[in-house]
Amino acid sequence: MASRFTLFPVEELIMASVVVMSLLGWASKSVKRALILTPYRVRANGEVHRLLTGAWLHADLTHLLVNMVSLYFFAGPSIQALGAVRFAILYVSAAVVAFIPSAIRYMNKPRYATLGASGAVSAVMFSAILLHPTRKVQFLFFPFPIPAAIFGVGYLAYSVWHAYGDPDNVNHDAHFTGALYGALFTYLLEPEAVTSGIRLLLH
Repeated sequence: MASRFTLFPVEELIMASVVVMSLLGWASKSVKRALILTPYRVRANGEVHRLLTGAWLHADLTHLLVNMVSLYFFAGPSIQALGAVRFAILYVSAAVVAFIPSAIRYMNKPRYATLGASGAVSAVMFSAILLHPTRKVQFLFFPFPIPAAIFGVGYLAYSVWHAYGDPDNVNHDAHFTGALYGALFTYLLEPEAVTSGIRLLLH
């Protein structure tokens, strides 16, 4: 089964599933209500599936596009090192793990809800960063490319700052947790590849 699975473009299958579920969530409020992560309902009703399904919904088109474009550009190095099956495990497990801090933090607030693939995408981003820390990355709001390692440090600092010092309407807890989980997952499975990348960065 694993060999058959590797014949399919795993990142495209994941992206397609996220797009389809996001569209369904926009089209049907009942679907969105059934799948969105509401920590209070996880605690009160045992609806633990929301820790996973919430990552397949998005607030709007911009939210969806940012996550899917980021996933597309960072997935390659991670898939090359981990393989398709382990990459899929990384993505799905990161979707759950990234939401755990939010679920604990807001479990007593019935009105709080969160959604989006950002935590899982952050895990993929940091998997790629750890494997290729000297790789240059560039975004529309940056005038020039920067080393992935520097981007990673800035991303973590920004996430912590907004999560606890200057909160907004974005789940920065999921970003931070997903990033750390993706780095740890990759190191545990491919320590030699990660060590090689870090050694290259230090030199």
